[in-house]
Amino acid sequence: MKTIYDIDCLLYFLKIKRTDLLEELFNHIVISNKVFNSLNNPSIPDFIKDKLNDLVDKEFVKVEEISYNTKTFDIYYEIKNDHKNQVLGDGEASSIAIAIKNKGVVAYNNPNAIKDYLEKYDLRCITSEDIFNDLFKMGIISQKELEGFLEK
Repeated sequence: MKTIYDIDCLLYFLKIKRTDLLEELFNHIVISNKVFNSLNNPSIPDFIKDKLNDLVDKEFVKVEEISYNTKTFDIYYEIKNDHKNQVLGDGEASSIAIAIKNKGVVAYNNPNAIKDYLEKYDLRCITSEDIFNDLFKMGIISQKELEGFLEK
């Protein structure tokens, strides 16, 4: 099952310089072109942009374009313009749209903000905490490391 990352979840692993942990759990991850562009803007530190681009170059991170005149774009546009719910940014809306298209899992650290879409489209959401717990259960990180990551 594809895992589609929003900015916050992927950025956390990039900031702490531990994307190796993601590589332990996943064959690859998917981000939208909107997430990619946000993480490559000038306000983002170079070490984060460099690592992201390294992960793209080695095809661990796959960037999926949301093209006009596609069902994915229609869903993205609907989410972006749904003012009954919390207004979502490009990253969240595009991640949800791609997850819907791929019947994938959304990696997002604030599932309550997108719970209506999770329910409406029967999507599963994982958080950084879920990922760290899985890493611990698999013996990849220690109890001490787990506690340290969850404190940050």
